Amino acid sequence: MQKTLKEMTASWLRDGRLSKGLTQKELSERSHISMRSIQRIENGELVPRSHTLKTLAKILELSFEDFMKSAREQEFTIPQGEPTSLTKPQRLVLSAGISLVIIVLAFAFVAQSPNFPETTFELFIFVSAMLTLMTGILFLLWRKNA
Repeated sequence: MQKTLKEMTASWLRDGRLSKGLTQKELSERSHISMRSIQRIENGELVPRSHTLKTLAKILELSFEDFMKSAREQEFTIPQGEPTSLTKPQRLVLSAGISLVIIVLAFAFVAQSPNFPETTFELFIFVSAMLTLMTGILFLLWRKNA
């Protein structure tokens, strides 16, 4: 039977912790990660972020790189309901689409109002607001943990 990523992470952490003779509470205190989070990882309820795994690996003197290599070599089945991350081409297409939609909506807003913008200042404020909106959305789309 093939292990899921959650199961593999759970056994990696549990085995590493037990090999050091630590309790979950001791590992929690050393890593500054809540005991409940460690319990959930070891029970296979969640896969933590890489930063958390690196912190735990350092404390347990385990190789994070070896774990990630073996995880990549496995062909994991993704349980239903778990989100998958977007690939770079998907992000590019989504970025272009979002940008175009915001630009078209901005032009539609300006076109429907005969008196907008009354001043250059209003135009600059409007353009600034649209660029801020676009930047915020694209930032959320492209950030590492997304």
